[in-house]
Amino acid sequence: MTTLVCSAHPDDEVIGVGGTIAKLAKKEKVIVLIFSYGGGSIFGLSDRITSWPPLMSEERLTRRRVKESLRADEILGVKETIFLGLKGNLPKEFRLEQKEKILDLINKHKPNKIFFHSVKDGHPDHLAVNKVMRDVINRLKKKPQVFTYQINLFDFSKKEPKVIYDVSEEYRTKIRALNAFKSQKLWMYLLEPLIILKGIYSGRSRGSKFAEYFYAE
Repeated sequence: MTTLVCSAHPDDEVIGVGGTIAKLAKKEKVIVLIFSYGGGSIFGLSDRITSWPPLMSEERLTRRRVKESLRADEILGVKETIFLGLKGNLPKEFRLEQKEKILDLINKHKPNKIFFHSVKDGHPDHLAVNKVMRDVINRLKKKPQVFTYQINLFDFSKKEPKVIYDVSEEYRTKIRALNAFKSQKLWMYLLEPLIILKGIYSGRSRGSKFAEYFYAE
């Protein structure tokens, strides 16, 4: 069996799906597709300023992010990491050729499960990935299982059904993978406690120490 995990930026797949990737990778092939190198801005600040060390050239930052992503995915047990190669403003950058490349990738590897950003994620790049993946999946003759994930918010709703993976054994691996993103360490200092709290909160509904939840499409 094969699972495809799609993320807008380097580190999104680790934040949203890291524990589940590590869990699934023990028994099946996991492929990660990263749409962009993470360029753009955060809260109006240039990505080159918010990364560490600041003011790296775009080329150097791209090389570093690729290296960090490969290392993080290696820690999780990912079989292959593929970069679509977009720069940073995904709603404006998607072209037909990118959709065709994703479609070819799916037809080649025939994943039985696909994870990508939820429509509940407010980031425009995440919403763009959601739209593109829905368009691509609608063109498939044989539909895989589809799960969407959100990384920006806690979802306290009990009405919408969720698929919950117990990742108690894998959560330490997830945090280790997050720490591979040295260029993002300033943000990780802020994000890591929230990521851990979200894992604990999600685990409570499952009676486990840590969990990750997804929306089944």
